[in-house]
Amino acid sequence: MHVSSRSVVAGLMLAMGLLAQTTSHAVSLTEPVATPFADTVLPGTTVAVRPELAGTVLQDVLTPFSFNGVTGTVQNRVVRETSTGTLDFYWKVDVDANSVSEGVSAFRLVDFGYEYLTDADWRIDGLGSVAPTTGRLFNEASYPTGAINFLFDGVVTAGSASRFFFLHTDATSYALSAQYDLLTGGDQALSGAFSTFAPVPEPEAYGMAAVGLVLTGVMMRRRRA
Repeated sequence: MHVSSRSVVAGLMLAMGLLAQTTSHAVSLTEPVATPFADTVLPGTTVAVRPELAGTVLQDVLTPFSFNGVTGTVQNRVVRETSTGTLDFYWKVDVDANSVSEGVSAFRLVDFGYEYLTDADWRIDGLGSVAPTTGRLFNEASYPTGAINFLFDGVVTAGSASRFFFLHTDATSYALSAQYDLLTGGDQALSGAFSTFAPVPEPEAYGMAAVGLVLTGVMMRRRRA
């Protein structure tokens, strides 16, 4: 079968156009420069708008919380994208119906890192009703290990749940290496810290680093001999 060069070029242009349409919907978090943090409006998205988000759930963990009169669970997912093989990290806050406080107003994430982070948003096509419409990225000078807050549009009150919100990354490996806490509405009480998944360097990177250290040691011993 003969394929003309014109057909090949047209196909490439179409593919590039589709890629541009997909990536144009990604919301990169504004980086703070001379301020402690910078806020970014998160409009919400769907897998129809961003098909690269489709993938396989690798982890789906429910962690209960109880503080200052509010109880519930945080759902934490790790998804490997089918098209790219990279990882997306999801969270969802559910508040029990018997909670007596004003609910949860913010989700605060620390130790997530900046190296693999590409963008953030929340899922319109998922469960829950309260959207985290603001992503707050903290200055790396003050938080070198990475700190991001998701601020809800209102409060996740008793008997309600947030939408799934996520950090889109280009990482391919992860570990239970980050932490999060929750902030109530009204009195702004802070919960304790909970472990959560985050990107980590590739296992091969650790291996190559170890090989490098061994080779360096051998060379130093040879020089001394």
